[in-house]
Amino acid sequence: MDLDATPFRAFLQVAKSQSFTRAAEELHVSQPALSATIRELERRLGFSLFDRTSRQVQLTWEGRAFLVNARRVVMEHDWTAQRAKEILSNDLRLAVQAYSVLISDRTLLTDNYAAANPDVDVQIVQYGSERIYDVVRDHDADVAIVIEPSERLELSPLNRALGSELETLTLASRQVGLYVPTGHPLSEAPSISSADLKGMRIARIGRVHGGAIASAIGRYLEEIDAEPVRIPEGDAFSVIRYAERHAIAAIDLGWFDPHVSMPNVRMLRKSIDGARLETELVVIRQRREQRPAAERFWRFAMQGAWRGDAAQPGQAA
Repeated sequence: MDLDATPFRAFLQVAKSQSFTRAAEELHVSQPALSATIRELERRLGFSLFDRTSRQVQLTWEGRAFLVNARRVVMEHDWTAQRAKEILSNDLRLAVQAYSVLISDRTLLTDNYAAANPDVDVQIVQYGSERIYDVVRDHDADVAIVIEPSERLELSPLNRALGSELETLTLASRQVGLYVPTGHPLSEAPSISSADLKGMRIARIGRVHGGAIASAIGRYLEEIDAEPVRIPEGDAFSVIRYAERHAIAAIDLGWFDPHVSMPNVRMLRKSIDGARLETELVVIRQRREQRPAAERFWRFAMQGAWRGDAAQPGQAA
């Protein structure tokens, strides 16, 4: 078998149309040419695909059994052809976490890169927080933008001590803070320290933002003797919504403004003095030679001009 999927397409069209004449019209070929293609495919397979009569064309038992395989060959052929086209093209395949559209630094970077490089076809694809690292390793994306704890702990896919093959570029960092509802004991406090949180019920972030972040927050709450509260939905917004309904505090990653997406929320944001937990917005890629558009994106992100004249350059590692 060669990699030409034309015979398989012909077989599938005849099976669908139940007529060589109609199939030939759909494929824009002559009926004799289509018949010859099917006969040659049957010869190479070693069995007949169709029972032919003067009135109808029906699949043989072997033909019905072969349908799934033929569809798979056509799909794989189309995927391979598209992949080859992408490799040769000057496009940028960028993987992001779905919620990152609400992070201003992320959208500033991708929007301004696209505006500055109109010759590049920018394809932004959303992935889950665990899968996103795999698509970069598997070359399904050139680069990805993720949120990670500033300390690369054992659960971090970016932990170089554990052999991570991914290169990182830190764009910005945020200190973890706290949201409290009005009337909460800390709502009027001019400042909050980690000691103030001892024994306090605090809604924690779940694994939706990545196992490394969930682990780092859990470890921090344990260190300060707080009482972490696991909730049904562990994303940053659901945590705040749940905390307000139950009059408890909630962990804040620092990247999202809930008042924009949830205008009815009346939670107050509090910094935690001396908290040693930060998260970072990070660009990641494979440690290998990059395609031109991907290398241009990395340098664009590193220079920091996309945030304005006062921006600091990114930190590569």
